[in-house]
Amino acid sequence: MGSLVSKRGSAEIAGNQGGTNSSEGVAKPLPPPDVGKPIEVKVCKASDMQDGEMREVDVGGGKALLIKEDGEFSALGHKCTHYGAPLVKGVLCNGRVRCPWHGACFSAKTGDIEDFPGLDSLPKYEVTVENDSVVVKTNKKVLEKSKRIKEMSCHSPDIDTVYLIVGGGGAAISCAETLRQEGFKGRVVMATKEPHLPYDRPKLSKALDSSGEALALRDKNFFSVYDI
Repeated sequence: MGSLVSKRGSAEIAGNQGGTNSSEGVAKPLPPPDVGKPIEVKVCKASDMQDGEMREVDVGGGKALLIKEDGEFSALGHKCTHYGAPLVKGVLCNGRVRCPWHGACFSAKTGDIEDFPGLDSLPKYEVTVENDSVVVKTNKKVLEKSKRIKEMSCHSPDIDTVYLIVGGGGAAISCAETLRQEGFKGRVVMATKEPHLPYDRPKLSKALDSSGEALALRDKNFFSVYDI
């Protein structure tokens, strides 16, 4: 799915992903993004893991969730993107990993979030099997991130369709993001009496010392970049 980046977010996204930079009307290539030091680690023997098993493994100073299902290996972020539960204590079934705390569900192959709560997907790492050794490959920058946002489209002025979402909580922002993830390029409008951007309401009674920044589900720039 291709993304149509809004003008407001194009500068930032280009800076993060590489592209061109113009000076005096001449386009110059931007330097490639700094992905950090490459990491390649043998984490276990392929024959040591049973089919349907999950294992938390050490990878270059960090950790990954190693999965073996239907004879194939995959490696993902080891903590749930919702509240950070250890996914190794969750359930692996039919190509999905389900969080042990609140039931968030992720694809065992891609790390994409498939069921809520939570908005973000898991980072995914490359896995190869070499002479019965399972090798996880990534880089320092990716390993430092515990979550990622799915690819999303933005508003196109050629599309007149408007989706109005009534509400400003977790369900509302999930709906808005799903529209963009599925390639909708019309307007997405959220209507709410709340004076604040969507925030994690359960934390109001469970984490009383949380700051406004910690409660926010997405920052202001997110809504600008994806035209919500």
